[in-house]
Amino acid sequence: MFVKTGLAHIGELQISSFDVVYVCPCHSELGTLIFRRRHAPPRRALFIDLPANPRSGTIERIRDVLDPLRHSDDWLA
Repeated sequence: MFVKTGLAHIGELQISSFDVVYVCPCHSELGTLIFRRRHAPPRRALFIDLPANPRSGTIERIRDVLDPLRHSDDWLA
């Protein structure tokens, strides 16, 4: 399962629903891996499209939205 969404829509998602999370530059299909669940095959992937000029700290804000209680230590960025 692959889910592609914009940065503005990730508030409805939970990190427990995904095995890997990528951030993708604006209008790109290539992404940077920022989360990978250990000991799980990457079957459930989330691709987050970043705006054209992402602000500093965007990755940290993504982590705060998807994993607000910091239950997962599988973040790579």
